Amino acid sequence: MRHPRAAASALLLALAGGLVTGCSGGSSPAAAPAAAAPPRLAAEVVQLRRDEALGRVEVYVVNRSGGPVTVETIDLRVPGFSGAGPQVEEEPLPAGQGVDLPTGYGEVSCPDAGPVQVGAPTVEVAVHRQGENRSYRVRVPAGGRDLLTRIARGLCLTQRLDSEVSLSFGPHWTRHGSGSATTVTGTLVARLLVDQPRDVTQMSGTVIYDLDPVRPGDLPVHLTPAARVAHVPVVLSLARCDGHARGEVKQPFAFLVWLARPGGPQQAVTPQVSDGDKQAFRAVCPF
Repeated sequence: MRHPRAAASALLLALAGGLVTGCSGGSSPAAAPAAAAPPRLAAEVVQLRRDEALGRVEVYVVNRSGGPVTVETIDLRVPGFSGAGPQVEEEPLPAGQGVDLPTGYGEVSCPDAGPVQVGAPTVEVAVHRQGENRSYRVRVPAGGRDLLTRIARGLCLTQRLDSEVSLSFGPHWTRHGSGSATTVTGTLVARLLVDQPRDVTQMSGTVIYDLDPVRPGDLPVHLTPAARVAHVPVVLSLARCDGHARGEVKQPFAFLVWLARPGGPQQAVTPQVSDGDKQAFRAVCPF
């Protein structure tokens, strides 16, 4: 759901007066009539809570023109990310107001060594004014580089940790109870794949399923070269199984398990889920 906001902040006002270029073609700026100038826009990249699990951000676009416009597409471009390409929006935007437009950022380029490098974001917006048939392509420098750098660092840490610890379930699940009280118990298996210690710190379920250790004291688990494998008893129970939840969820089996280097930041990764696991989970919610 998009949430129109009030007029832009001082940061966006500064951006609106900065480098905004139109790509609509035509004669040179000196010869073009005033009506041919592209709409004035400002942009900032933000991330709402719901965006984190979806691997996306919001581009907050502000209309600094004197009249209403319609945003046709947006294309977020960030050096260090592959990008998601133009996103179709068709979003009306009154003068002086802003709107959050969701977009992906693609894959991040993680270096073999050293910190990840993220450049300044820009947004190319295809837009037209109310009552005009022509479209303009407006390139807007966007705020939010620090946010995107944090996202890139987290993604690269996840990638590294995911290659250092293998996480899976099974091989057996046991069913308990009936109806909405049905649960299944099994095992989370963590295997250390490198010669340095790593910690398994916590876990969480999905929109459909809750996932918890059978005994809360079983986490955190400390994996070392001398004790590479840990078996954590887990219980999977019902979170929601209504039609809306089942219709809206994109990744019903994307459970999260947090890993960390000892003393370092935790980062969530997704355990492997086999077809046998999914079949057992459907006893709790027939997704």
